[in-house]
Amino acid sequence: MPELNARGHDVARPQLPTNQPEASATRYADVIAKAIPADREDTIVVAHSASGMFLPLVPDKRRVQRLVFLVAVIPQIGKSLLDQARSEKDMFNPEWVGKDPTKDEGLADEFLFHDCSPELRKWAWSRMSLMLAREAMLQICPLQAWPDVPCSYILCTEDRTIQAGWARRAAKERLGVEAIELPGGHCPYVSRPKELAEVLVGLV
Repeated sequence: MPELNARGHDVARPQLPTNQPEASATRYADVIAKAIPADREDTIVVAHSASGMFLPLVPDKRRVQRLVFLVAVIPQIGKSLLDQARSEKDMFNPEWVGKDPTKDEGLADEFLFHDCSPELRKWAWSRMSLMLAREAMLQICPLQAWPDVPCSYILCTEDRTIQAGWARRAAKERLGVEAIELPGGHCPYVSRPKELAEVLVGLV
């Protein structure tokens, strides 16, 4: 956020209902939409990791300029995220599935912050919270059609959670775009915020 602010952009970070297992994907999208001023038409919405489930639901609630999937899942109409994970074995690193890094700093270091300094790893882990999106993961994607909004996908080549090969393929097949590639792991907003900010600004 500071890097984007320094480049002259307003940034909003909605407080998602991550502690509400019963919250649906639609509920998450409602919260995201409410963080966007109704009179703005130049908003770019960025979703990281599992939050990609909610991203394409937002344009039905607020006018947005672009959707950006940041090392994120891309939902499929007619399927839940659990369905996708079962049918697309190359989406997630199998060693990551089922892990809770909020309870184990070593897991967080291995899968999320391996490209950060030791000091930055400790800071990032201290800020983590688990997204208990059980209902959202079980919910069939509520889209009837994909929104008519430009999309971008940013992948990280050393991601140890969502696999880069899947991301390249899914971005091309589902979004019709070539993925933008950054070095590093799953959390570039921690490990390389300047580089990520430059990519996002370039999408404006």
